[in-house]
Amino acid sequence: MNVDEATGFVDLFRARGAEIADACTRCGDCFRACPVTGPGGIAAAEPGETAAAIVDLITGGDGNEDARRWTELCCGSGNCIPACKHGINPRFMVQLARGFARRARDGAPLETRWRNPFQTMSRSVRVLSRLQLPPETLARFRHPTEERQTPPDVVFYTGCNVIRTPHIALLALDVLDKLGTSYEVMGGVGQCCGVYQYREGDFANNSKMAHATIEGLASAGTSTVLSWCPSCQISIAEVSLPNYERQTGEKPFDLNPFLVYLGDHAEELKALMVNRVEKRVVLEERPVFPQTMEAVKKLAAIIPGLELVELDVPRVGVQGGQITPASFRQELTEREFRLATEAGIDVLATIHHADHRDICDAATGRSFQIVNFMELLGAGLGIDSDDAYKRLKLIKDIDDMIVETAPLIEAYKLDLDTVRDALAWEFAG
Repeated sequence: MNVDEATGFVDLFRARGAEIADACTRCGDCFRACPVTGPGGIAAAEPGETAAAIVDLITGGDGNEDARRWTELCCGSGNCIPACKHGINPRFMVQLARGFARRARDGAPLETRWRNPFQTMSRSVRVLSRLQLPPETLARFRHPTEERQTPPDVVFYTGCNVIRTPHIALLALDVLDKLGTSYEVMGGVGQCCGVYQYREGDFANNSKMAHATIEGLASAGTSTVLSWCPSCQISIAEVSLPNYERQTGEKPFDLNPFLVYLGDHAEELKALMVNRVEKRVVLEERPVFPQTMEAVKKLAAIIPGLELVELDVPRVGVQGGQITPASFRQELTEREFRLATEAGIDVLATIHHADHRDICDAATGRSFQIVNFMELLGAGLGIDSDDAYKRLKLIKDIDDMIVETAPLIEAYKLDLDTVRDALAWEFAG
């Protein structure tokens, strides 16, 4: 990437920051709506001053300590979006400020700050997917080598990380098959949304990666791209697609959450139900996209026998692992588990893959199961997919995991040291 290209990418973000500064009244309503300022220790900050300091950060200033702290606390819940009366997306504003604040830090060059975590994640995706699926099944997630005569109905964009819990993605494809929807699957680390780079304020590398991914998704020739990952939905739909449109004058597709698409086809899926699922279920809800939660509840309503139970638990974040401080995240989890037990539920159903990775093994010794919502939908439709990730996590011992997955290690000719490192990072970290 040459200097002029890098500068151009950064200028796209500076221009958007300037537009926000013009529109923002510094009223502080976004700060008041944020669910993590109290647990994060900045509830006493003056809302208007903090919002003004955020605007200062995105326009080249230093902000202030409370504003910088707020950017680090932001877990993407989105409560701030309806709170703003001025047409601003405060989630984008605060996370953009985080990037500019991190850019200004002394220390390692920007590229080195995200490279090691990104490479470690990439290795985990490659290894974990191979330890769970035989080659012929994993091939379902590969981009087709033959050109289509006509565009597919949709592109299913997996992002990077759902393939670490591949049974969820396989169920998604099986449901599309039930609907008769034609699709292409794209994603993996080669088509990353660029969130690792964006978080560190490396706007140039973020744009380079995200714009290449956008063009790859557009190559299928359909205007409907469905995302599984909520972080990818934010990173592409709120961050990179608007930049790409500014740069090229084109918006090649709309990106929408996969579960919203299924919700729009709920009546068709209702007609395909073959089994009763006699379960009392609590959803591991996240407020990041209210339309996704509405769609999940709509889908739950068509599963014969399934009863949804509501718990009095604050719903925070994009996915649980992004909630800070960790003590607040732990407090929410403990409260949810306690209330779930008291309510006598059968199943706590995760929605997103990262939440599933975090808590799928936590039902041991409890009165309820933890499964992903796609498993419940699949059960109603007569579709099954083994949760090999949970099975591995429950084994706990790395050597025993290697014994369990030995046939797949041999099938893929995986290096044992690489496998051991990936398992240790995934399950022993």
